[in-house]
Amino acid sequence: MLIVEKHANHSNQYTGQKGETYACNYLTEKGYTVLHRNWRFKKTETDIIASCDNVLHFIEVKTLNTPVDALPELKVNKAKIQQMKLGAAGFLAEYPQWNFIQFDILAIRFNGENLADLLFIEDVF
Repeated sequence: MLIVEKHANHSNQYTGQKGETYACNYLTEKGYTVLHRNWRFKKTETDIIASCDNVLHFIEVKTLNTPVDALPELKVNKAKIQQMKLGAAGFLAEYPQWNFIQFDILAIRFNGENLADLLFIEDVF
């Protein structure tokens, strides 16, 4: 049973990394500059920190690999929002030059190796 759990975790990590890579490419195509990926502060991790039009974006990427109509954006709960805020505070303490910030969610759903859909939700809170 332990082997199955490790395999499932490895599969989830692969899906998450694939989603973050896709997200970075998507954002770059949309004119964003990706500044950091998987930026850590204390016990938090910010998936992507990017800038666009003098706004600093803290972006949570949620990726699912499922053939059903699951909604990855619904996996962002109150605890994750608190972590995003804490990570942003840590980043801004280190890089205080940013006047405008925004929190975004990039929800990606794959069906096997193919993209099923992508939803970029800007300024979520």
